[in-house]
Amino acid sequence: MTPGAAAALALPTTGSWDFSDYPYGLEPITLPHPGEPYATGGCVGPADVTRVCEALHTRADEGFEITRPAVGHTLERLFWFRWITGHQISFVIWRLLADALARLSAGEGDREELSAEITQHVRGYCGMLLYTGSCDRAVYNGTIRPSMYRLHSTFTGTWAPDYPPVRSLFRGRKVPPVAASQADALVREVRLSSQIHLGVASKLVTGGRSLLQRTVAERDTAQPRMWGAVFDCYFLTLRAPVSSSEVASQLLRRQKAVAMDLAANGLYPAAGADEIPEELRQPDVLACEEDLTDALFRIARLAAGLPLDRARAAAR
Repeated sequence: MTPGAAAALALPTTGSWDFSDYPYGLEPITLPHPGEPYATGGCVGPADVTRVCEALHTRADEGFEITRPAVGHTLERLFWFRWITGHQISFVIWRLLADALARLSAGEGDREELSAEITQHVRGYCGMLLYTGSCDRAVYNGTIRPSMYRLHSTFTGTWAPDYPPVRSLFRGRKVPPVAASQADALVREVRLSSQIHLGVASKLVTGGRSLLQRTVAERDTAQPRMWGAVFDCYFLTLRAPVSSSEVASQLLRRQKAVAMDLAANGLYPAAGADEIPEELRQPDVLACEEDLTDALFRIARLAAGLPLDRARAAAR
Protein backbone atom coordinates (compact mmCIF):
# COMPACT_ATOMS: atom_id res chain seq x y z
CA MET A 1 0.00 0.00 0.00
CA THR A 2 1.35 3.44 -0.92
CA PRO A 3 1.92 5.99 1.87
CA GLY A 4 -0.85 8.15 0.37
CA ALA A 5 -3.33 5.29 0.42
CA ALA A 6 -2.40 4.37 3.97
CA ALA A 7 -2.89 7.97 5.09
CA ALA A 8 -6.24 8.20 3.34
CA LEU A 9 -7.53 5.03 5.00
CA ALA A 10 -6.24 5.80 8.49
CA LEU A 11 -8.81 7.10 10.94
CA PRO A 12 -7.83 10.25 12.85
CA THR A 13 -7.38 9.79 16.58
CA THR A 14 -8.48 12.22 19.24
CA GLY A 15 -6.18 15.22 19.33
CA SER A 16 -4.53 14.41 16.02
CA TRP A 17 -5.15 16.34 12.80
CA ASP A 18 -3.84 14.03 10.09
CA PHE A 19 -3.84 16.26 6.98
CA SER A 20 -0.65 18.20 6.34
CA ASP A 21 1.63 19.00 9.28
CA TYR A 22 -0.84 21.10 11.27
CA PRO A 23 -4.54 22.01 11.29
CA TYR A 24 -5.63 23.66 8.05
CA GLY A 25 -2.27 23.19 6.36
CA LEU A 26 -2.04 22.29 2.66
CA GLU A 27 -0.85 19.35 0.59
CA PRO A 28 -0.21 19.11 -3.16
CA ILE A 29 -2.39 16.81 -5.23
CA THR A 30 -1.28 14.72 -8.23
CA LEU A 31 -3.69 14.20 -11.14
CA PRO A 32 -3.30 12.88 -14.69
CA HIS A 33 -2.91 15.40 -17.48
CA PRO A 34 -6.35 16.32 -18.89
CA GLY A 35 -7.43 13.79 -21.49
CA GLU A 36 -4.86 11.19 -20.44
CA PRO A 37 -6.02 7.83 -19.04
CA TYR A 38 -5.28 6.69 -15.53
CA ALA A 39 -2.19 4.63 -14.85
CA THR A 40 -2.67 1.01 -13.84
CA GLY A 41 -2.42 -0.25 -10.29
CA GLY A 42 -3.73 0.86 -6.94
CA CYS A 43 -4.95 -0.78 -3.78
CA VAL A 44 -7.87 1.26 -2.43
CA GLY A 45 -11.16 -0.51 -2.94
CA PRO A 46 -14.83 0.19 -2.22
CA ALA A 47 -14.79 -1.71 1.06
CA ASP A 48 -11.86 0.36 2.35
CA VAL A 49 -13.51 3.64 1.44
CA THR A 50 -16.85 2.57 2.90
CA ARG A 51 -15.20 1.66 6.21
CA VAL A 52 -13.55 5.07 6.48
CA CYS A 53 -16.69 6.99 5.45
CA GLU A 54 -18.89 5.18 7.95
CA ALA A 55 -16.41 5.73 10.77
CA LEU A 56 -16.08 9.41 9.89
CA HIS A 57 -19.84 9.84 9.92
CA THR A 58 -19.92 8.36 13.42
CA ARG A 59 -17.08 10.62 14.55
CA ALA A 60 -18.84 13.65 13.07
CA ASP A 61 -22.03 12.85 14.98
CA GLU A 62 -20.13 12.38 18.24
CA GLY A 63 -17.76 15.31 17.73
CA PHE A 64 -14.28 14.81 16.32
CA GLU A 65 -12.41 16.71 19.03
CA ILE A 66 -9.55 16.86 16.53
CA THR A 67 -8.87 20.58 16.46
CA ARG A 68 -10.22 23.66 18.09
CA PRO A 69 -12.54 25.93 16.12
CA ALA A 70 -10.71 28.59 14.13
CA VAL A 71 -11.00 32.08 15.61
CA GLY A 72 -9.27 35.41 15.17
CA HIS A 73 -6.10 35.25 13.09
CA THR A 74 -6.49 31.51 12.47
CA LEU A 75 -9.60 32.16 10.38
CA GLU A 76 -7.41 33.37 7.51
CA ARG A 77 -5.52 30.06 7.52
CA LEU A 78 -8.80 28.15 7.65
CA PHE A 79 -10.25 29.98 4.65
CA TRP A 80 -7.01 29.63 2.70
CA PHE A 81 -7.18 25.88 3.38
CA ARG A 82 -10.78 25.81 2.16
CA TRP A 83 -9.92 27.80 -0.96
CA ILE A 84 -7.04 25.56 -2.06
CA THR A 85 -8.26 22.17 -0.82
CA GLY A 86 -11.84 22.77 -1.94
CA HIS A 87 -10.62 23.56 -5.44
CA GLN A 88 -8.46 20.42 -5.47
CA ILE A 89 -11.55 18.36 -4.62
CA SER A 90 -13.45 20.17 -7.38
CA PHE A 91 -10.78 19.21 -9.92
CA VAL A 92 -11.26 15.54 -9.02
CA ILE A 93 -15.03 15.90 -9.27
CA TRP A 94 -14.68 17.49 -12.72
CA ARG A 95 -12.47 14.60 -13.79
CA LEU A 96 -14.94 12.00 -12.49
CA LEU A 97 -17.79 13.89 -14.13
CA ALA A 98 -15.96 14.11 -17.47
CA ASP A 99 -15.23 10.37 -17.36
CA ALA A 100 -18.89 9.58 -16.69
CA LEU A 101 -20.06 11.91 -19.48
CA ALA A 102 -17.61 10.28 -21.91
CA ARG A 103 -18.83 6.79 -21.03
CA LEU A 104 -22.43 7.93 -21.40
CA SER A 105 -21.77 9.43 -24.85
CA ALA A 106 -19.93 6.27 -25.93
CA GLY A 107 -22.83 4.06 -24.84
CA GLU A 108 -20.68 2.27 -22.27
CA GLY A 109 -22.06 0.91 -19.02
CA ASP A 110 -25.58 1.16 -17.63
CA ARG A 111 -27.24 4.38 -18.81
CA GLU A 112 -29.44 4.79 -15.73
CA GLU A 113 -26.48 4.24 -13.41
CA LEU A 114 -24.22 6.65 -15.28
CA SER A 115 -26.95 9.29 -15.45
CA ALA A 116 -27.54 9.16 -11.71
CA GLU A 117 -23.77 9.24 -11.10
CA ILE A 118 -23.45 12.40 -13.21
CA THR A 119 -26.16 14.07 -11.13
CA GLN A 120 -24.33 13.09 -7.94
CA HIS A 121 -21.08 14.62 -9.17
CA VAL A 122 -22.80 17.92 -9.98
CA ARG A 123 -24.36 17.85 -6.50
CA GLY A 124 -20.92 17.35 -4.96
CA TYR A 125 -19.54 20.27 -6.92
CA CYS A 126 -22.39 22.48 -5.67
CA GLY A 127 -21.21 21.66 -2.16
CA MET A 128 -17.64 22.59 -3.03
CA LEU A 129 -18.79 25.96 -4.37
CA LEU A 130 -20.33 26.64 -0.97
CA TYR A 131 -17.23 25.41 0.83
CA THR A 132 -14.63 27.37 -1.15
CA GLY A 133 -16.80 30.49 -1.05
CA SER A 134 -17.49 30.35 2.69
CA CYS A 135 -14.92 32.99 3.69
CA ASP A 136 -15.88 36.55 4.51
CA ARG A 137 -15.37 39.45 2.11
CA ALA A 138 -12.41 40.84 4.07
CA VAL A 139 -10.38 37.63 3.71
CA TYR A 140 -11.37 37.18 0.08
CA ASN A 141 -10.46 40.70 -0.97
CA GLY A 142 -7.51 41.08 1.39
CA THR A 143 -5.85 37.68 0.96
CA ILE A 144 -7.33 35.33 -1.63
CA ARG A 145 -7.99 37.58 -4.59
CA PRO A 146 -4.65 39.44 -4.38
CA SER A 147 -2.85 36.08 -4.25
CA MET A 148 -4.26 35.22 -7.69
CA TYR A 149 -3.20 38.55 -9.15
CA ARG A 150 0.33 38.05 -7.83
CA LEU A 151 0.70 35.08 -10.16
CA HIS A 152 -0.94 36.74 -13.16
CA SER A 153 -2.76 40.04 -13.54
CA THR A 154 -5.65 38.38 -15.40
CA PHE A 155 -5.82 35.12 -13.42
CA THR A 156 -9.15 33.43 -14.09
CA GLY A 157 -11.01 30.20 -13.47
CA THR A 158 -11.28 29.69 -17.23
CA TRP A 159 -7.65 28.49 -17.11
CA ALA A 160 -8.53 25.38 -15.10
CA PRO A 161 -7.16 22.45 -17.15
CA ASP A 162 -9.85 20.00 -15.96
CA TYR A 163 -12.81 22.29 -16.64
CA PRO A 164 -13.20 22.30 -20.48
CA PRO A 165 -14.77 18.79 -20.68
CA VAL A 166 -17.56 19.86 -18.28
CA ARG A 167 -17.88 23.52 -19.27
CA SER A 168 -20.85 22.98 -21.57
CA LEU A 169 -22.79 21.12 -18.89
CA PHE A 170 -22.32 23.78 -16.22
CA ARG A 171 -23.19 26.59 -18.60
CA GLY A 172 -26.49 24.84 -19.31
CA ARG A 173 -26.02 24.89 -23.04
CA LYS A 174 -27.13 21.33 -23.63
CA VAL A 175 -28.35 18.53 -21.40
CA PRO A 176 -26.23 15.41 -22.01
CA PRO A 177 -28.04 12.26 -23.20
CA VAL A 178 -28.90 11.08 -19.70
CA ALA A 179 -31.74 8.70 -18.97
CA ALA A 180 -35.14 10.38 -18.91
CA SER A 181 -35.53 9.53 -15.22
CA GLN A 182 -32.49 11.72 -14.39
CA ALA A 183 -32.89 14.63 -16.81
CA ASP A 184 -34.94 16.89 -14.53
CA ALA A 185 -32.76 16.17 -11.49
CA LEU A 186 -29.60 16.96 -13.44
CA VAL A 187 -31.03 20.23 -14.75
CA ARG A 188 -31.98 21.23 -11.20
CA GLU A 189 -28.46 20.54 -9.92
CA VAL A 190 -26.85 22.46 -12.79
CA ARG A 191 -29.15 25.42 -12.09
CA LEU A 192 -28.30 25.13 -8.40
CA SER A 193 -24.58 25.34 -9.20
CA SER A 194 -25.21 28.56 -11.11
CA GLN A 195 -27.34 29.96 -8.29
CA ILE A 196 -24.64 29.18 -5.72
CA HIS A 197 -21.92 30.66 -7.93
CA LEU A 198 -23.88 33.88 -8.22
CA GLY A 199 -24.64 33.89 -4.50
CA VAL A 200 -20.98 33.42 -3.59
CA ALA A 201 -20.03 36.22 -6.00
CA SER A 202 -22.62 38.48 -4.39
CA LYS A 203 -21.23 37.63 -0.96
CA LEU A 204 -17.55 38.16 -1.77
CA VAL A 205 -17.06 40.39 -4.80
CA THR A 206 -17.84 44.09 -4.97
CA GLY A 207 -20.45 44.47 -7.68
CA GLY A 208 -21.49 40.82 -7.35
CA ARG A 209 -19.56 39.41 -10.32
CA SER A 210 -17.01 36.65 -9.95
CA LEU A 211 -13.52 36.78 -11.40
CA LEU A 212 -14.55 34.02 -13.81
CA GLN A 213 -17.65 35.87 -15.00
CA ARG A 214 -15.77 39.14 -15.33
CA THR A 215 -13.16 37.75 -17.71
CA VAL A 216 -14.84 34.94 -19.61
CA ALA A 217 -16.34 37.24 -22.24
CA GLU A 218 -12.95 38.85 -22.80
CA ARG A 219 -11.02 35.58 -23.09
CA ASP A 220 -10.16 33.98 -26.41
CA THR A 221 -11.17 30.34 -26.67
CA ALA A 222 -7.58 29.34 -27.52
CA GLN A 223 -5.84 28.90 -24.19
CA PRO A 224 -2.03 28.91 -24.01
CA ARG A 225 -0.73 25.90 -22.11
CA MET A 226 1.15 28.27 -19.81
CA TRP A 227 -2.13 29.52 -18.34
CA GLY A 228 -3.10 26.01 -17.26
CA ALA A 229 0.34 25.53 -15.71
CA VAL A 230 -0.01 28.80 -13.78
CA PHE A 231 -3.45 27.70 -12.56
CA ASP A 232 -2.11 24.30 -11.43
CA CYS A 233 0.84 25.94 -9.71
CA TYR A 234 -1.46 28.20 -7.71
CA PHE A 235 -3.66 25.32 -6.54
CA LEU A 236 -0.71 23.00 -5.74
CA THR A 237 -1.69 20.57 -8.48
CA LEU A 238 0.95 18.31 -10.02
CA ARG A 239 0.45 16.44 -13.30
CA ALA A 240 1.81 12.90 -13.71
CA PRO A 241 0.60 9.38 -14.55
CA VAL A 242 -1.49 8.27 -11.58
CA SER A 243 -4.01 5.47 -11.08
CA SER A 244 -7.71 5.95 -10.42
CA SER A 245 -7.14 4.30 -7.03
CA GLU A 246 -4.50 6.89 -6.12
CA VAL A 247 -6.84 9.68 -7.18
CA ALA A 248 -9.55 8.15 -4.99
CA SER A 249 -7.07 8.03 -2.08
CA GLN A 250 -6.19 11.70 -2.47
CA LEU A 251 -9.87 12.61 -2.74
CA LEU A 252 -10.80 10.71 0.42
CA ARG A 253 -7.86 12.20 2.32
CA ARG A 254 -9.12 15.69 1.57
CA GLN A 255 -12.71 14.81 2.30
CA LYS A 256 -11.69 13.57 5.73
CA ALA A 257 -10.07 16.93 6.42
CA VAL A 258 -13.15 18.80 5.17
CA ALA A 259 -15.40 16.70 7.41
CA MET A 260 -13.22 17.48 10.44
CA ASP A 261 -13.19 21.17 9.55
CA LEU A 262 -16.96 21.39 9.17
CA ALA A 263 -17.53 19.49 12.41
CA ALA A 264 -15.31 21.99 14.26
CA ASN A 265 -16.22 25.23 12.51
CA GLY A 266 -19.47 24.89 10.59
CA LEU A 267 -19.74 26.31 7.08
CA TYR A 268 -19.78 30.01 8.02
CA PRO A 269 -17.63 30.49 11.13
CA ALA A 270 -17.08 34.20 10.54
CA ALA A 271 -20.41 35.37 9.12
CA GLY A 272 -23.66 36.46 10.71
CA ALA A 273 -26.97 35.54 9.14
CA ASP A 274 -27.30 39.04 7.69
CA GLU A 275 -24.01 38.58 5.78
CA ILE A 276 -25.31 35.61 3.78
CA PRO A 277 -27.02 36.86 0.58
CA GLU A 278 -30.54 35.88 -0.30
CA GLU A 279 -29.33 33.54 -3.07
CA LEU A 280 -27.57 31.40 -0.47
CA ARG A 281 -30.54 31.30 1.93
CA GLN A 282 -32.95 29.59 -0.45
CA PRO A 283 -34.29 26.15 0.58
CA ASP A 284 -32.47 24.26 -2.18
CA VAL A 285 -29.14 25.86 -1.23
CA LEU A 286 -29.70 25.15 2.46
CA ALA A 287 -30.50 21.53 1.59
CA CYS A 288 -27.23 21.33 -0.34
CA GLU A 289 -25.39 22.80 2.65
CA GLU A 290 -26.95 20.18 4.93
CA ASP A 291 -26.01 17.44 2.46
CA LEU A 292 -22.44 18.65 1.87
CA THR A 293 -20.51 16.01 3.82
CA ASP A 294 -22.74 13.13 2.75
CA ALA A 295 -22.51 14.20 -0.90
CA LEU A 296 -18.72 14.21 -0.74
CA PHE A 297 -18.57 10.74 0.76
CA ARG A 298 -20.98 9.42 -1.87
CA ILE A 299 -18.51 10.69 -4.47
CA ALA A 300 -15.62 9.06 -2.59
CA ARG A 301 -17.40 5.73 -2.80
CA LEU A 302 -18.14 6.22 -6.50
CA ALA A 303 -14.49 7.14 -7.15
CA ALA A 304 -13.43 3.91 -5.46
CA GLY A 305 -15.76 1.86 -7.67
CA LEU A 306 -18.79 1.36 -5.46
CA PRO A 307 -22.10 1.22 -7.38
CA LEU A 308 -24.34 4.22 -6.78
CA ASP A 309 -27.11 2.28 -5.03
CA ARG A 310 -24.62 1.01 -2.46
CA ALA A 311 -22.96 4.42 -2.21
CA ARG A 312 -26.36 5.89 -1.30
CA ALA A 313 -27.26 3.08 1.08
CA ALA A 314 -23.97 3.50 2.93
CA ALA A 315 -24.67 7.17 3.62
CA ARG A 316 -26.37 8.32 6.77
